[in-house]
Amino acid sequence: MKIKGLSGQPINTGESNQGKRTEQTQTAGGAAAGKSAGAGGDTVSLTVSATRLRELEAQIASLPIADAQRVSDVQRSLATGTFAFEPEDAAENLLAQERQFSQLEQKE
Repeated sequence: MKIKGLSGQPINTGESNQGKRTEQTQTAGGAAAGKSAGAGGDTVSLTVSATRLRELEAQIASLPIADAQRVSDVQRSLATGTFAFEPEDAAENLLAQERQFSQLEQKE
């Protein structure tokens, strides 16, 4: 389905579809996700990178939110009064994390 502007000309989205590899997405039922129920036969395609992103999102979603063993160890050390906290180490870890974030922002 082509979308046209007010002048009747196709809308320029700034992207060129030439040279992009695409894959059709599949639903759980096995039918193409973009297939319409009507006679139009419209389909939806995703680039390879979008498909890979979807796979990574699924992998991340399956990971536990926290390391259960680490949480248990910290709880035990707090309860017994043996929890050791080094403010300098915590500050260094926060600064290292901020450096990594700034490098990611520069790449974008």
